[in-house]
Amino acid sequence: MARSFHGNNSLLIVIIMLFCSFSLFHICQVESQSLIEKNIQKTNSTDVNFSAAGSEQISIIGQPIHLGDLVTASILIHNEGDVRDSVRLEVSGMNNSFWLGDFVQIDSGSSREIFVSFIPLNVGNNEFNWSVYSPSGGVDSNLQGSFNIEVRNQQSLQILSNSYSWTSEEGLKVMPIIFLSEGVSRDISINIFDNTDKNNLLQSLKLSLDYGSRIVHFDLANPITDNIFIEVVPISWLPNVSDSKNTSIIFVNPPYTSVDITMDNFYPKKPVKNENISFEYTIINNGNSKINSGLIRLIMSDQTIIYEENFPSLLPDATYSGKIIITEWKYSYSANLSINFISGDYQNSNWVLIESTNSPQNSGLPFDIYAVSYGSIAGLAIVIMAKIVISAISNRTPSTVNNSKLRPPRESRLDAKNIKEQQKREVICPLCEQRLNVPSSHEGLVKCPSCESNFEVQPLEVKPQEKDDILQGKMESEDIEITIPSSSSSGDMLDCPACEQKLRVLESKRPVRARCPACKCEFMALSEGK
Repeated sequence: MARSFHGNNSLLIVIIMLFCSFSLFHICQVESQSLIEKNIQKTNSTDVNFSAAGSEQISIIGQPIHLGDLVTASILIHNEGDVRDSVRLEVSGMNNSFWLGDFVQIDSGSSREIFVSFIPLNVGNNEFNWSVYSPSGGVDSNLQGSFNIEVRNQQSLQILSNSYSWTSEEGLKVMPIIFLSEGVSRDISINIFDNTDKNNLLQSLKLSLDYGSRIVHFDLANPITDNIFIEVVPISWLPNVSDSKNTSIIFVNPPYTSVDITMDNFYPKKPVKNENISFEYTIINNGNSKINSGLIRLIMSDQTIIYEENFPSLLPDATYSGKIIITEWKYSYSANLSINFISGDYQNSNWVLIESTNSPQNSGLPFDIYAVSYGSIAGLAIVIMAKIVISAISNRTPSTVNNSKLRPPRESRLDAKNIKEQQKREVICPLCEQRLNVPSSHEGLVKCPSCESNFEVQPLEVKPQEKDDILQGKMESEDIEITIPSSSSSGDMLDCPACEQKLRVLESKRPVRARCPACKCEFMALSEGK
């Protein structure tokens, strides 16, 4: 009885376990089927996850458009789905051209703008198709369509002309004129090189250029070059190559200064002491650069500055004339007066001989004391020479041969020259009255060792007999030929034949023997045509 009860209990336990297992399997199968149906419903592509956030038409950025320009199309997309997903904008054109934008991820419930860039291939009307694509689907069927773009010809870029200025003060300035044809504004880069090899870049400038012409200024200091190479480069756009000229060369000349200053006239010609004297001068800028303001100075031969005034700036090839008045001329002797032009490190000068006389107010004599002095010296020399000749004739030894036809021995030229060099005469310095001994044959300027001033010594008058002897000596000495250079002009000013220094020798006194104070060259001053 007990064994039968125990067997029934075991069978009941097995039946209960089988029932529980069947019930659990049935429940799991129902839940699994429910999840599958739910997943199938969620991935159904007919659901709309992406739609236009606003207008359903795309926007074109960058119009008007020229051939070769990059165009951008965009549209605003909204994500209506429950999860974050990505989309992109696609554009297709003629000739199987196709452009794809980058994928843009949009969070659930958010909106973002998507882009695509493309390049039209033809001038005129161009038709394109567009659409929005998502790998997960769910894109609104209205997010697609077509649009047209009118494409213009390419713009041209030219360097119309170049100009420059180069001065020692302001340096080199280059001013190219850049032209852009009608259309949109363009970004360009202007590069300046110091030669056509483009080895050394002097300056580079980036700017936005509008339709029309524009002058661009460059300050390049003072480069060591004789040509400038200019290059205009488009930035992110393509110009019309056949109508463009984006390079240019400028040949430049470095600045140099060349100034001519001349003393045109002065009055009176022979000023006396304490008398007013006026000077007229002319300055010419022969250089290629503007002359800065400077100074005009009058300097005596002893380096005394007797006058100074300011001088304005002078443009190339310009001429300036001025007048200087000196009140109460303080000098009673002849001297070289120089007029100096000074501007910065540059200076130039010219000079003129001022022949002064003593003032009649200071001297009560009605005659020129210098002329009397020179005449006295000359007369004294003639008397001495006459006494020497008479003494030589009276003391000579009589000839031992009567009626001799032999020619008396002629004095050699060397002996005559030695005798002439040994003869001296005394002159007085007109400034300090220092007595000087000079050769009797000397004429021209003499420098006083005491006051270091220059004054002119007139030649002694030669007797007619002495002139004949000198002429005869020249005719007899055929083996010696002495030539003196000469210079001629039509005015009082002439050039030294040796150093081309400008000298003033009165035309009324020509022909006369002159001496250059600069190079000490002696020459004959002649009138024009003689």
